[in-house]
Amino acid sequence: MSRVIQDYGHEIPSSSPLTCADFSDGMLAQVRAAKERAGLGSPWARVEVRNQNAMDLCEVADGSVSHVTAGMVYFMVPDPQKALKESLRVLRPEGVLALSAWEGSEWLDLMNLLPKVRPDKTMPTMPGAWTSTGGIKGEMEKAGFRDVEVHECPVTMAFQDYESFARFFSTKLPHMVALTKDMSEEEVGKLQALMVEGMKKMCPQAPGALKGMSLVGVGRK
Repeated sequence: MSRVIQDYGHEIPSSSPLTCADFSDGMLAQVRAAKERAGLGSPWARVEVRNQNAMDLCEVADGSVSHVTAGMVYFMVPDPQKALKESLRVLRPEGVLALSAWEGSEWLDLMNLLPKVRPDKTMPTMPGAWTSTGGIKGEMEKAGFRDVEVHECPVTMAFQDYESFARFFSTKLPHMVALTKDMSEEEVGKLQALMVEGMKKMCPQAPGALKGMSLVGVGRK
């Protein structure tokens, strides 16, 4: 929603409802904080915040929305097809879905270092269909979307120095916090050291940026 309002907020009619939905209280808290920062004169003021499961948008009526955007969502849920079909259900005729997934990234590679410190930790793997343009196109068409296009979009994650990035990544990123919450301080320190070592191989100079490839799909109902 931040990017939508930043780039298109002045074009969105004031009568158009805006909704942010997530099942994570932490993510919803970020939306509420953004609303407070923006103030009453911003499109943020009319953003409705809902706790919803992407596979069951029970509070959203059939054919009631013009656009659905879902950043890095569908490959994370137990049943991506169910979530896609829910998005299709709530869209009005000719409505548009825009979604994203990862082909891969260097910061995901850093996350996968965790089992080297704690072998009992199982890292989630990306469903194969969601790591290629053809795979995502097939998933969207299978759910009923048409005029589907999927594009590769290079992305970067900038950092100032290796050590502070490793600390942030392992202790502030919500997904990593969940994975490391039962680890000792020593174990987290070892993980951060491995991350620093990996980053220096990926990007020998600091400040620098880690690289990734995002896949962006759009389709129409």
